[in-house]
Amino acid sequence: MNKGLIAGEAKLGQSNQQNWAQSFQEGLSSGLQAGAITKARNIAEKKAINNKVGTYINRLNSDIDLTELTSSQQNAVSNYLVENRNKYAGYASEIAKIEDPSDSRYLDLVSKMNGVQRSFGNLASQIKGFKEDKISYLKDFDNKRISDGNDIGSLNEAANLYTDEGEMGVGPGGQVVFWNGNKNEYENYSSIQKPFLKDFKAADNLLKLNESVYTAGQSLSGARRGMLRNKLKNMINSGGRDTLLSLASDDFLIEGGLNLQDPSIFEPGNEDLLSAKVLDSYMDALSDTAAQGAADKRPATKGGSSGFTGALNDEIRLAEPVVARDAVNFASIANIKATSEQTEQKTQAIIQAINNIDPTSNERPYISRGQMFDYFVEADDYDSREEAVSQFKKKYGNTQIFKFNPTYTGESRPLSVNVNDPRELYDLYIQSSDLSGKAANYFRGQFDNYTKSTKSNKSNNNKNSSAKGGSLDNL
Repeated sequence: MNKGLIAGEAKLGQSNQQNWAQSFQEGLSSGLQAGAITKARNIAEKKAINNKVGTYINRLNSDIDLTELTSSQQNAVSNYLVENRNKYAGYASEIAKIEDPSDSRYLDLVSKMNGVQRSFGNLASQIKGFKEDKISYLKDFDNKRISDGNDIGSLNEAANLYTDEGEMGVGPGGQVVFWNGNKNEYENYSSIQKPFLKDFKAADNLLKLNESVYTAGQSLSGARRGMLRNKLKNMINSGGRDTLLSLASDDFLIEGGLNLQDPSIFEPGNEDLLSAKVLDSYMDALSDTAAQGAADKRPATKGGSSGFTGALNDEIRLAEPVVARDAVNFASIANIKATSEQTEQKTQAIIQAINNIDPTSNERPYISRGQMFDYFVEADDYDSREEAVSQFKKKYGNTQIFKFNPTYTGESRPLSVNVNDPRELYDLYIQSSDLSGKAANYFRGQFDNYTKSTKSNKSNNNKNSSAKGGSLDNL
């Protein structure tokens, strides 16, 4: 089940439930939607990098010596050695002609000869280090030890360096350098950021904590919850930035990581914000574990007249308090009276909520009609906006919500969801909540029962919005 369901604190349910009509009137930021798209594209790019490295490893024969440089790399080293050996020989020839050792030219030539020797030693040391790093990287990659918290730049650069695609050179003093295509210059190998590994020590402590919470068989509340939160906070903050990124990105307790979609919190300098998000997310997961432990200690309920199994009854019983509240609350977005110019903003409220709860949104986030139109225009060269709008409507009709494909944008899938129909939004929420199939069907059938008690409050969500239209008017 989705971690937000049985914990009673679903992301839509935080802050005493979001007033969607009020949020719509105040205006919604597109930052989270852009973040979801950025994250999906990063995941797709990481997959491409992983495929490249995986293919390289699969092509290696057992008799290949990974400590051997490629022919182009060996040529770079050989050229440097030949050039500087010639320089050394020239210095030695000159110094042999000087009879007075106190001559300033003699001391200068000795210094230059010593410099050549030091550069040879430095080059040998750096080549050895590069070879060792290559072997370590390929082993760590093959054993899935490299953290998903690494940024695209360092992952891509490492993949190029260690799959023989890096263009090596030798700089002054025997420094090993590699060409950086983004900067259009050679970069010292020693200054290139190497990918960091998953923090397995922190993960092990987290798993032990999770196991102890489950074994206790009690839900988290009061002083016990506070003590656990402090313990978890100290564990998160005990490591450095790499530990924090690993806990935020690697799937230790939650498959696929924590689904933190705002890219700004991962930027250097925002460690406090990221730490707070990680702490809240793991506390939610531990609350789920505690609730599950408490439920498993109780005798399983017997199947009722409905024919439900005990396990299904337990799933429905645990999920219902949150699902009944959150799904109906989410469905109320449909009742917001939006003009044609304001429908884009309304749709963004919908996809923001769904991207927060759907476990598949990491790789395939939901996007709005306006966002899809922007990608549609980028893909083809249209003479005018009017032509682009006409072709877009011809292909997608009035579709408002799309499932984004970060690899092939044009293959993003339109969803047949009427954003003005509460039942359709309710169903969208249910199918995105990671319930079992039978439980989802049960909740779909309860829509009328759940909404009866909320009809008296619907008038609060039916006020016209005063939000202004933008560049998406009449799209």
